Amino acid sequence: MNTPVSGGRRAAATGPGHTADSQDPHARITVGKVKLYIVFASVTARVRPVAPAILWFAASLLTWVALLGMVLTREGLAENDGPLLGWLVQHRGPGWTAAMEAVSSPAASAVVPAAALIAMLTVGLVARVWRPLTTVVLAMGGAGASGLVLKELVRRARPPVATMLGVPETGWGFPSNHTLLTSALAGALVLIAWRATRRPGARAAALAAGVLAALLMGVSRLYVGDHWLTDVLASYAVAGAVLAAVAWTTAWRWPWWDRSAPAAVPSRTATTPN
Repeated sequence: MNTPVSGGRRAAATGPGHTADSQDPHARITVGKVKLYIVFASVTARVRPVAPAILWFAASLLTWVALLGMVLTREGLAENDGPLLGWLVQHRGPGWTAAMEAVSSPAASAVVPAAALIAMLTVGLVARVWRPLTTVVLAMGGAGASGLVLKELVRRARPPVATMLGVPETGWGFPSNHTLLTSALAGALVLIAWRATRRPGARAAALAAGVLAALLMGVSRLYVGDHWLTDVLASYAVAGAVLAAVAWTTAWRWPWWDRSAPAAVPSRTATTPN
């Protein structure tokens, strides 16, 4: 025979300080699981975009280290530095020489980055979106600083002056700064285009143009005799590391550089009025 619960006992069971969750351990476990899932989802959403950039950076860094080892030991790809340069010198022609000197010219190395910066600045002023300009500035700045530091650390001599076309280059050769800066700029523009559209055709065209520009500069530096093969390959590796860092840095959404970014949510810890 069931004994009815008195009103006093029912009120005590459901009164202040007592909730269904506090009486039911299964409910508390369920609430805990929900909270844990929310935290896990939030962390995953932040970590997911970081993982490809970290892998990209690590692969580029390891490639550069491997190339440095080949240069120091004069083994592997470094064994092809001299033979490739000699082959290019023997097969130079007027047409190719004019084209390669134009690609490697100081004017081209100054005009193209300046045009890119002006274009991205115009986009920022017109559309009030500063992420593209930030991407280009970080890529060019990171590449330039990395090139200068690594040249001083490695101190590798360039090819003989007799093999160089035009005004002989001076300074250290590992890596090639022309190739590094061009690759970084091309990669930054590809990253901007990749984020601006989801059309596979447009993305493929941007990627192809960026790769072609980087390869063209690298080949020109080899052709004019200013760098060894491993100098150019090291430039691509350093550019990859720089672009990975830039891609990660510019992936965050800040209201001050992207008008489409959500505004910061105010804190709820403020004291409530009496």
